[in-house]
Amino acid sequence: MMILSKLLIAASMALPAAQAFTSPAAPVARVYQRENTLTVLSAETPTTEDAKEGQAIKEFLQENYPLFESTIFSKIPNVYASLKNEPFTIFCASDAVMVDIDQQRKLQISDPRNVEITEKLASYHFIPTGKVTRERLQREDWTVPKTADGVAALSIGGVLTAGGELRVGRSKSGGFMGFGAKEDGGVVIGNNDAKIVKSVNVGKEGIIHEVDALVAPDLIWRYFDQLRIPGF
Repeated sequence: MMILSKLLIAASMALPAAQAFTSPAAPVARVYQRENTLTVLSAETPTTEDAKEGQAIKEFLQENYPLFESTIFSKIPNVYASLKNEPFTIFCASDAVMVDIDQQRKLQISDPRNVEITEKLASYHFIPTGKVTRERLQREDWTVPKTADGVAALSIGGVLTAGGELRVGRSKSGGFMGFGAKEDGGVVIGNNDAKIVKSVNVGKEGIIHEVDALVAPDLIWRYFDQLRIPGF
């Protein structure tokens, strides 16, 4: 278990805003090694103003995304103390998404024996130092050829979260059985193509993107599967 944790849970240090993006050509499957285990956020004692900011964000999430906040986001160590009036981005799954998660997955997430994997899952939904707006995600790159459908390429290919890199792409709609779908101008995050439903500015420098799926890579569920499930 300890070896697995060290291999899987790379520490996620705060990234400068300039490092919050990757180019479209950059591979999205790279593993980012950090120096420590998952202590993604500063352990410094927050100031009164910082504490108020963190509490305000917590209350906003608890009111608007209660299942995501309690089940996933709150599992990141010191997450609210880390905000400190700095730019940040959170990808929040709606309650409808959380309700639809398979029951076995819910048990795995809530099992205290899987705490490190749950922290990793949660950290993919958080960019601790960088406000990534929807406009920035949708910005087009006119220096490269358009796609076969005549659509301009996006100027960024991914974002760096506290958990690792996630691809950024265009959402599609229509078609039948996965065929014939057309890009609809929206944005998707991660290999699961979690679509951004809406975006809201929170606090002084933060933004929350509501998504219609969890953004963490499917690979992380394989590690859950290798660990114990309650009752087994």
